[in-house]
Amino acid sequence: MTSLTLSRLQEAWSWRELDVARCRALTPTLPEPDPASSYGQPASLVPHPDAEERAAVLVLTGYTAFREARPAEALEAAGEALALLGLARASLWYSRALNVRSCAQLELAEFGLATVTLREQLRASRDNGDVETEGAALHDLGVMHTRLDPDHAEGYLLASRSIFERTANTVGQAFTAWSLGELRERQGRAPQAMDLYGTALQLATRCGHRAMQVLVLSRLGERALQAGNAEQGERWLRDALARQSQDPARPLWITVPPLVHLLIHTGRLAEAREVLEMQLQGATHAGMRAVQSELHALLCDVHEALGAPLEALAHLRRHVTLYRQENADEQARKVRALEVLHRTELAEREAHTHRQRSAELQAALNELEALHLQLEKASATDELTGVHNRHHLMTAGVRLLEGQPQPANVAVAILDIDHFKRVNDTYGHDGGDRVLRAFAQFLKRGLRPTDLLARFGGEEFVVLFPGTLLDEAHALLDALRHSLTHFTVDGLPVNLTVSFTAGVVNCPDGQLLPALHRADQLLYRGKRAGRGVVERESLARRPG
Repeated sequence: MTSLTLSRLQEAWSWRELDVARCRALTPTLPEPDPASSYGQPASLVPHPDAEERAAVLVLTGYTAFREARPAEALEAAGEALALLGLARASLWYSRALNVRSCAQLELAEFGLATVTLREQLRASRDNGDVETEGAALHDLGVMHTRLDPDHAEGYLLASRSIFERTANTVGQAFTAWSLGELRERQGRAPQAMDLYGTALQLATRCGHRAMQVLVLSRLGERALQAGNAEQGERWLRDALARQSQDPARPLWITVPPLVHLLIHTGRLAEAREVLEMQLQGATHAGMRAVQSELHALLCDVHEALGAPLEALAHLRRHVTLYRQENADEQARKVRALEVLHRTELAEREAHTHRQRSAELQAALNELEALHLQLEKASATDELTGVHNRHHLMTAGVRLLEGQPQPANVAVAILDIDHFKRVNDTYGHDGGDRVLRAFAQFLKRGLRPTDLLARFGGEEFVVLFPGTLLDEAHALLDALRHSLTHFTVDGLPVNLTVSFTAGVVNCPDGQLLPALHRADQLLYRGKRAGRGVVERESLARRPG
């Protein structure tokens, strides 16, 4: 690698957070490797003359893909970079490739794999003197542990802050201040959290990290509104919105919901509509389907308040369509990324076998295999609520239904917590998480051991009732609905009321996806009818 190329790639890396376009412009296009060359083989066996240069380009490409929510591409690029470098841990690009991999794994909520990668990232960065990547690994470990083990998380975050302060890394200091603020909120120390958010804003402004500025201002605005300081909250939210519009390359929409709710609450409906329509235009132009879905939901609320039911219904329909499309695409993206993870694991095991055929290595591979089996088991559980997750439903649930005698006595239900956005707006995301955990455990206690409960996404849950007639499943759900009058959530007011709406259908053919679709239609019928009901499929509409 020439010193000129090395300098250019290093400069591109330095701009990856503050100016993605500049980073991309400085990153050269990667030429296709010569098929007759050794490229693609383990680097420790057959070194490639341009291995480090190619690896650096792949790392930069992978980090950009991660920031643009393309985790599968990020994992592929990081895996190729690590394969090129082999055992060349002295290269800074080795630890940076691990950084890209761990970021993508965290994005996919693969916390077990991310922990393994972050530990390796720490070792590699300490060995090669990559202090910045060492600080990033400590920071990400702290963020990952914030929900599960706050005391442990604090140690990681403070160590990360110390590194970034010692090296005058302002971007790293801003991220660490933000994450420490979130940790303080989790610990119930709101005043310290607000001070840390203020520090994060100062640091982000000093270094020009506009995305962090928007994030902090939005959080400060939300907290001010929750504290009853509407005037200050609105000032912060409008400041965030103004800064957000200056960075079309990294659009954030988190400012919009609290600002719109404030405008609705204060009767400024026309202004709320204007803000939403402007944001919708930008989100549509950028192809941000998830954001469009949420904006249509907010526009539905605004038009309903304006007394325009037809416009409200049109936005509601568009919200539902986009929401379903985005969920399907998100699932496809995750499946592809998990396939990349699996291929990468296999390739790395093969490379290790080539490099070191020893009893010690074999023992390590056996240990990794055991860890992989443990992670597979953990992948069936939703981290937040402790019940089964969507992946388990779509695999084990499908097998459960297909194994029933035909025609089967099986019922399928979808449940959705009513007015969950209102819970988040009132008690914050921590309060929303508490409600989700308590509601999931409430369902688990009330259902039978043979029933399969899974969190489907957000505030939606799915229940499979094997060996159960539709009338019986409807009665079980209705009993659960009535027993919610005694539902309480630790840490939230005792007068908090929670209800759910559900749709339940018969599934005699054992086909889960069509049954879920019919149950979802009934769920939305229940929502339109006023919520807090269990809608069951009529006899005339049952399949078969």
